[in-house]
Amino acid sequence: MPRAASRRRLLRALGALAVLAAAATGCASAGEPVGAGRTAPASAPSKLWPQATPAPSPSGPQHDGETAAKVPGVAPVPSGDIHKVDAYAAVRAEVKANRDSVTGADALDDSTAAKVTSSCSAGQQRNCPIRKPVYSDLTGDGHEDLIVGIEMEDHFLSLRAYTLVKGELTRVLSTVAQPSSIEVAGRDLIVWEPWTTPHYALRSVYTWNAQSHYMDFRRYEIRRAESPASPAAPRERERRR
Repeated sequence: MPRAASRRRLLRALGALAVLAAAATGCASAGEPVGAGRTAPASAPSKLWPQATPAPSPSGPQHDGETAAKVPGVAPVPSGDIHKVDAYAAVRAEVKANRDSVTGADALDDSTAAKVTSSCSAGQQRNCPIRKPVYSDLTGDGHEDLIVGIEMEDHFLSLRAYTLVKGELTRVLSTVAQPSSIEVAGRDLIVWEPWTTPHYALRSVYTWNAQSHYMDFRRYEIRRAESPASPAAPRERERRR
């Protein structure tokens, strides 16, 4: 079988040539490491245009890291019914106790703070920047909690939420936004704000945290909005309640 023997010798010769070629080019057999060539030296990130002005960040969350705080000057409610709390008086008490705050959770511009103290009461809402109080169970304990919005200058809204802790009115959320609408879904408080891209909106979510006893900022995301009026505006949503 000379032809078969010659074929085997040819195959062996070709195999040997392949091995030599692999060795010469630095290639390895299947399954073995292959050299990737010279590795570029590691270097720290290089910032482009360091002198450029940074883009403005979204308005929320403004007060991440805040903790629950008892509202000063509000009488205890032994029944645990937060509806018995005068929401306007509670905000006035906060403003009075923190009149000099220019930053942080209690900060209001001077004009808004003046209107709160002079124009807001249960029987008087003319020129009052406090929106109609809204009630919803944010903590999941079966009792409704209080949600308040204070309209500030430049279309900003101071958004605050309160619960009763052993009868004491306690603030469990304070943030600032420029909302197109605000929603409640279970224990989530959802704030929609206009985005720079048409037909899109910034969606921020605040959720009750049973460990910290506070409405934690959980996430924000850019979502498509069906129309400039969607979701429904806060005042329209309040009228439907």
